[in-house]
Amino acid sequence: MSQKEHGKKQVKKAVCGICASGCPMDVYVEDGKIISVEGSKDRPGQSGGLCAKGAAARQYIYNQERLLYPMKQVGEKGHGKFVRISWEEAYQTIAEKLLSVRERYGARSTIFYAGYPKWYRPALLRLANAYGSPNYCTESSTCFQASNMAWKSIYGNDICFPDLANANTVMLWASNLYHSNTPMSKSYRGMKARGVKIIVVDPRNTVTAREADIHLRLLPGTDGALALGMAQVMIEEDLYDHEFVEKYVHGFEEYRAYVKQFTPEYTEKITGVPAEKILEAARLYATNGPAGIMFSAATVVHHINGVQNYRAVHTLVGLSGNYDRKGGHLARPPVSAPVNEFGKVKRYDGEEAIGQKDFPAWFALPCEEAQCTRLAEYILKEEPYPLKALVAFGMNHRMWPKPSYLQEALKKLEFYVNVDLFLSDSSDMADIVLPAATFFEREEIRTMRGGMVGLSEAAVCPCGEAKNDIEIIQELARRMGLSEPVLSGTYEEYMNYILKPTGLSVEELRGHQGGVKAKHLVFGTERSYEREGFATPTGKAEFVSTVLEKYKDAYGYDGLPVYRDFREVSEVDRTVYPWILNTGSRKPQYFHARVNRLPWLAALEPATLVEMHPSDMESLQIQEGDRVIVTSPGGSMEGIAAAVRNNLPGMVHIYHGNKKGEANELIPLTYLDPISGFPGYKSYFCNEMLRYCFHCEQTNLSIQNGQFSYSFLLLQKGGLARRTR
Repeated sequence: MSQKEHGKKQVKKAVCGICASGCPMDVYVEDGKIISVEGSKDRPGQSGGLCAKGAAARQYIYNQERLLYPMKQVGEKGHGKFVRISWEEAYQTIAEKLLSVRERYGARSTIFYAGYPKWYRPALLRLANAYGSPNYCTESSTCFQASNMAWKSIYGNDICFPDLANANTVMLWASNLYHSNTPMSKSYRGMKARGVKIIVVDPRNTVTAREADIHLRLLPGTDGALALGMAQVMIEEDLYDHEFVEKYVHGFEEYRAYVKQFTPEYTEKITGVPAEKILEAARLYATNGPAGIMFSAATVVHHINGVQNYRAVHTLVGLSGNYDRKGGHLARPPVSAPVNEFGKVKRYDGEEAIGQKDFPAWFALPCEEAQCTRLAEYILKEEPYPLKALVAFGMNHRMWPKPSYLQEALKKLEFYVNVDLFLSDSSDMADIVLPAATFFEREEIRTMRGGMVGLSEAAVCPCGEAKNDIEIIQELARRMGLSEPVLSGTYEEYMNYILKPTGLSVEELRGHQGGVKAKHLVFGTERSYEREGFATPTGKAEFVSTVLEKYKDAYGYDGLPVYRDFREVSEVDRTVYPWILNTGSRKPQYFHARVNRLPWLAALEPATLVEMHPSDMESLQIQEGDRVIVTSPGGSMEGIAAAVRNNLPGMVHIYHGNKKGEANELIPLTYLDPISGFPGYKSYFCNEMLRYCFHCEQTNLSIQNGQFSYSFLLLQKGGLARRTR
């Protein structure tokens, strides 16, 4: 373990794992306990800073809700009454229950679920495969996979991110780097300094957008129309890459005919982006290459036309000739270290998985996991077959629409075990909860740029009896007598298996905080499609997807990246629900629901904020700080009104994941993208924000099965008026 003396303290190196950015940090340890943290200054590209989440890391590891011992629930499920048990009892109980369920109902009746973090996922997939269940699922049922599906439907491979270091133009599509990927903010400023032209596509006037050369401020959910509008300009003005299109694109003529209607003027009517800005952005992106598009993990696909919207965006890469090009989107990194596990373990598909009938393209493209967005319905309705057990690592029921409904479904399971860092409300229905180690308390292999491989080392010993997730998975496999050679050894042997293709060992990585160059490297080259073609049925980039076309008659999928406006296809009465609801856009102090329990961060927003443009608040006679009720066809919630000028008028933004006011309760179970199953979190509808008096006894609110009734006092000019709804 690398360390150096610093007075009476030891300074140990760690990689922050609170969010996915992975920032190196210096951890000050005294008497085996962390006393403070700060960003590393002696690593390339690190300035010594930490975001708000990283700065609060000590409250993360030593949180009062931290799980320290195996626990079992006593009494009725849902009451959250747990008592401590031994690891021996926990392992024995879990093994017996899971084997019993498999014997009585079949292996498919057990779901294996991976939430956050992601480092243990291949091992959990191996456990699911060895058990025989096709139902390995992850939080990517509502994050990233739909974006990847959209890309894969065109180019056949996994999504290729932009080569920012060599780009002349970068388009950040729904990506607010300062809040969602803080370490990249320095790279962003560096691009600006060297003259890179920046286009930002975002409904909100974010910090990132304010520094852009062009800000395309579109209405949420209209991304597809904007991309098609840009394509129309590129084709009509002959700014597209003829050689790439003519040799390597399938369906271009059909695509050209479809985008012809999306003139800048027509696109302006749909998106709200001025026609002249659409022209300016399209011309800049097409002519000032090489150019890359910085995609978001899930923002654009959290709409009911999400996959098609992002397909429209992704086609711009090929249309402009920026696929597999330096400064564009490289299909492979210039050099990388080959490792086992991630992307190498395939899901057992010997039986039908949950979601397979509802979302066949998810499996056809394919995603190496089942689709569990409708998990609550599958459990409660026993469709397509009974589901009896759940083995979860980091379950967060708040990632689903109507999270309270999923909680009720979890209660019906015969057996549910959750492995987590905290005794969260997602564990309330669990029979057994197991304590996981944080990133401070375990080792982890990390691949790095330039073919480097590193070992994130433990800074302190685990609190209580917490264990490494993979060690838990390995022991469960052993206790159930499952045949899985990769999981059969020690954790260090597992890490060495990951490293085997690199020619390195764990021991060689220890003490080298900057990483070690792999002995065996993989080198990428540009324009691989000229030699290998594309991994699509036609061998070309499919602007008309032959995979999606297969499901046109049965599911209504279109091979073209068609635009369907959520305002037109939804059955919501807009006269009753006129406001557009957007949930989940990143905030610098939050990472979904994981850090609400950290006192420093929770104190920044003590209640859920209902953010509106000041002009909308004025029209509703709402003052900042008023407690308000927000309703949608899916439900209702309460929060505190906040005036936010970077919102578009007519738009309401509420961050998700807070049990004090959960925005996802407003989203109906059926409001999903039909291709991916992703909920329409970013473009739904709600009604007027109703200010009510919470200091008086007259206020009453009751909610039953998503239906609500309440009486309240609405402040109006001239006095108080009682209204009941």
